[in-house]
Amino acid sequence: MQYQDPETLQWVRKTYVQQNAVSPAIQSTVSGQVSGTWVYRYKVTNRRDAKQLVDSFRIWGIPLIYKVPNLPPVTASAFKDPEIEDKQQWDQLAVKRNFEKSILKAPRGWTAALRVDEQVGQTSLVWTPGLKDSDPDGIAIGRSQDGFMVLRPELPGVARAKLTGSTEEPWGLDHLPETPFWNNKIQEIQSRDHVLVPVLAPVIPIPNPYNAAQLARSLQAHTQTWLKYEHVNVEMQVRLNRQFDVLIPALTSGHQRLAAATIDALIKECRQHQAALSDAMIEADDPHHESVPMPKNSPYAMPGRPAAMDRIAARALIINLRYIRARVNVR
Repeated sequence: MQYQDPETLQWVRKTYVQQNAVSPAIQSTVSGQVSGTWVYRYKVTNRRDAKQLVDSFRIWGIPLIYKVPNLPPVTASAFKDPEIEDKQQWDQLAVKRNFEKSILKAPRGWTAALRVDEQVGQTSLVWTPGLKDSDPDGIAIGRSQDGFMVLRPELPGVARAKLTGSTEEPWGLDHLPETPFWNNKIQEIQSRDHVLVPVLAPVIPIPNPYNAAQLARSLQAHTQTWLKYEHVNVEMQVRLNRQFDVLIPALTSGHQRLAAATIDALIKECRQHQAALSDAMIEADDPHHESVPMPKNSPYAMPGRPAAMDRIAARALIINLRYIRARVNVR
């Protein structure tokens, strides 16, 4: 990039090496019990056609803010009682950090962090290599790393993992001229400065007290996002909505047999489009069914996706439906 500094009028040349020359494939595993915590495990492979190490793995844009339990308040004034206020801030930070450690686990040599953007109501789960000299630089080309874990009570939905590669320290994208051209250029670079891979993630909260109809409404609302990301096509979206329009009233009115029959029909619909998705394959991926990057010529579409529903959407839907089905009093 070359531009003229508006103050000195000197021509400045900047080099920015994009961090998208990684080639990740991700296996996601979801396990848990009807009333227990769900354990989400991820194995990330940086395939042999990569040009960079994977040095950041982030599950991006989960539409939840995870509330920290028993968070101590900050009541003291920074002006009147600065020492007390400082201690309260540190106490709150310690509780937040302990909460973070309780829900996120990292492989040896990696760190895990919870990032919350309350303004847009989103949470991100972030793993990066540690800072010790003995810690890895990332996931090398042709190698895999497992041990990325999340422990949460939410049921799985489909989210996007955002991965970046390791580069020599690039020039930053700051200090560029504040003009429409350069603002658009920065946005273009940033939009392509990572690789997106669809993964299962804790997205759908279980109502407390439990309400099956409310849970089904949350699940239907989540499936509405799948069309945008091309996990389903238009015809499949219509069929799903028709089934939910039967299921939700049945659960609301306590019509257990109709609810059970509708759930069974929805699960059968998923299997019709993903014939290899046996019961043994729903909760865990294998190397033949890893999630791979969305194509660079489209921010959303997956290569070779089925005409109606892709595998990761089918997995998420079946896991949620089986959870609801297990709590319907019909065998």
